[in-house]
Amino acid sequence: MNIPTTQDAVTITKFGDAEVLTYHHDRPIPELKTNEVLIKIACAGINPVDFKTRQGLGWGAEKIKTNQFAHDEPAVLGFDLSGEVIASESNHFQPGDKVAALTFNGGCYSQYNAVEAELLAKVPESVDLKLAGALPCVGITAKQLIDFAQIKQREHVVMSAPAGGVGHLAVQLLMQRIADQDIKLTLICSPQKYQKLEALIDTNKLEGWIDYTKEDDFPELQADLLLDLVGGEAGIKALKVVKAQGRVVVLPSIWADKLKEAGSDKNLQVEGFIAQPNANDLAVMLNKLADGDIKLQIQSEYPLAEAAEAHRELEQGDSFGKIILLP
Repeated sequence: MNIPTTQDAVTITKFGDAEVLTYHHDRPIPELKTNEVLIKIACAGINPVDFKTRQGLGWGAEKIKTNQFAHDEPAVLGFDLSGEVIASESNHFQPGDKVAALTFNGGCYSQYNAVEAELLAKVPESVDLKLAGALPCVGITAKQLIDFAQIKQREHVVMSAPAGGVGHLAVQLLMQRIADQDIKLTLICSPQKYQKLEALIDTNKLEGWIDYTKEDDFPELQADLLLDLVGGEAGIKALKVVKAQGRVVVLPSIWADKLKEAGSDKNLQVEGFIAQPNANDLAVMLNKLADGDIKLQIQSEYPLAEAAEAHRELEQGDSFGKIILLP
């Protein structure tokens, strides 16, 4: 396959609102290093970490300050992708392979990206590349979150934001625990999101749900575990559902200290959670997708040139599933 020397890509040269995302036709194709694979991108997922990085917040922004902005170079956002291998410096992948990856090095808002081979998982034949590109960040995060929580037999679990990118996959994994471990599951969401979830899971198997738009004071459910996918004041408000000395796992992890302080009267065990790129975990989730064990909801698709508009939609905080870019 002939590899072009330039590509379309969306870059930032400063942090700020969505307007700082700039579409270019002439960005260089990445040069492969040892054990890297060059991928022609079919789909790039958009995640909250993307717009937070664009705003100058968190670890993503720190990497850009150090690696690009410190050398007066533009940065390309985007941490998950799917596509076809067109060149490889790895013995494990050959041109023509369909792959997906979560890479914290970014670069996915483009037509081509070089990714370390150890981060790549092969996409099953039955999985569309759009779904494969939407999956890595949310799929890995959902799996690692549930693994990290170490849910025990017959525990009562409460989870917030069950219709977001991570949440709508995590809730499906938890539904499997209802059958396998006899756990109880209560969800915190709006009526609109609960209605959408009815098409995704069997809500009759839930212990219940809490409408946060109406509840001024959450019920004391004496739950064993709160999976807080929101943080902030909403996370603090939700602590009431947990029993004394109960457990809380919060994503984003930056809220762990605040929640620990807020729950000190009940001596809650609060832990922050951070997902890590992992090809094996991605492969597990891709296979679950292929086997029909999970469903991945795509809310919106945008061409690469409309990345700014995609960011604006995600920042509204009302998504059900994922928003994706198609180079």
